[in-house]
Amino acid sequence: MHMSQISTSRIRSWITLAMVLTLVVALATWWLKRDTVPRTIHFATGIAGGMYDLLGSSIVDSLAKRTESSVEVKNTNGSKENFDRLVGGEFDLAIVQGDPDRIEEISVITPLFREYLFVVARKGSGIETVGQLSGRKLCIGPKGSGSRAAALKMLEHFSISESTLGPEADLEFSELINDPSLEAAIVVAGIAHPELREVLLTNQFDLIPIQSAAALELDMPFIRRVEVPRGLFAEQPSVPQEACPTIATTAYLVCRENASTDLVEAALKAIHEENLRLKVPTLVSRAEAVGLTPTRFHPAAQRYFNPEDNLGEMVGVMESLVATKELLFALSAGIYLLWLRWRRMQEKELQEIVQRQKEHLDKLLTETLRIEKKQAETSNPEALRNYLKSVTRIKLQALQEFTEEELRGDQEFAILIEQCSSLINRIQLKLLSILFGQESA
Repeated sequence: MHMSQISTSRIRSWITLAMVLTLVVALATWWLKRDTVPRTIHFATGIAGGMYDLLGSSIVDSLAKRTESSVEVKNTNGSKENFDRLVGGEFDLAIVQGDPDRIEEISVITPLFREYLFVVARKGSGIETVGQLSGRKLCIGPKGSGSRAAALKMLEHFSISESTLGPEADLEFSELINDPSLEAAIVVAGIAHPELREVLLTNQFDLIPIQSAAALELDMPFIRRVEVPRGLFAEQPSVPQEACPTIATTAYLVCRENASTDLVEAALKAIHEENLRLKVPTLVSRAEAVGLTPTRFHPAAQRYFNPEDNLGEMVGVMESLVATKELLFALSAGIYLLWLRWRRMQEKELQEIVQRQKEHLDKLLTETLRIEKKQAETSNPEALRNYLKSVTRIKLQALQEFTEEELRGDQEFAILIEQCSSLINRIQLKLLSILFGQESA
């Protein structure tokens, strides 16, 4: 009896020890493989004042808040340098151009915006085609920049090699304004790039069409032929004066393959779930992202853009665990039902928010109609100015408050914005008419 008790006691001890060891091993494994966000996130953008820098600076606060880490934005020479230093471990996040030679080394978080390749030539230089750039004083950007890499690939198509370019090739395209001896430049930039607009609005330069854009699209997987519409940058005079064929690539936010899931998810939410489009109007929407990414996403990004794939993964795991399939199925079904319940509650809450915003939208519409009627009945400048302030306030309030995509796409929201804009114009014209009439009198 005593021996039996000793044996039972030992067995209990062994079981307890095994459980403790299992727990320790599990905790150690979790500790070594846990998903951690760096305390300081090093984020490579691009040249100060450029689109990469603008976008990076725009998401810093949201990214820091979501990760509870500090974020350091680092200015660089651009895409090529960002690739090298990201792969080398210096950066955690980087913005790069799509490059078939390098993109497989990293993981894509999300496409950001289209970047157009602009060939800019000084008026009077005699340059009307890309082929005529040979032997000219041409700048294509500093070494290490994605703009330079894309320019060289395009020039190679026209049998213009890097070895034929002069030392001025290393200059930024904005030097066209400061150096009259420069005849042309090639730059890859978003259409909202401030320095590009500054150069083109001097009216000293022309955009040169790339007539072989379709051929380049077939030859380069990350390139798409596009057309710069007439008057995109200005009217009177139009810049460009007519539609200009060219090519475009896409800027991506990227990370290393082993990047933290929490970091990737925070970056995605900072870009796609904030009002970032107010600062970057050309930002690629969440719905367009998959179609603009011909390579692999980071797993967290894949789940974000393709949530339906998760069900297939779960089914595969269940089928592989035949011995416990009934239990797993029951647990999974219960979790799935709870998840559905949670989603319905979330959707209901969202619908209530949208409904409240719609009711508020109705009130704003009613208010604009009231102002419309009142301003039509008065010719008092002071009253008209007050009405103008009220309508402007309503418009700004609508743009700031109504953030839901469902509401932004609502016809009533579009009517309100259009009505406000129209009413503002009418009141301004009426004020001008009254003021000029008083001066004439």
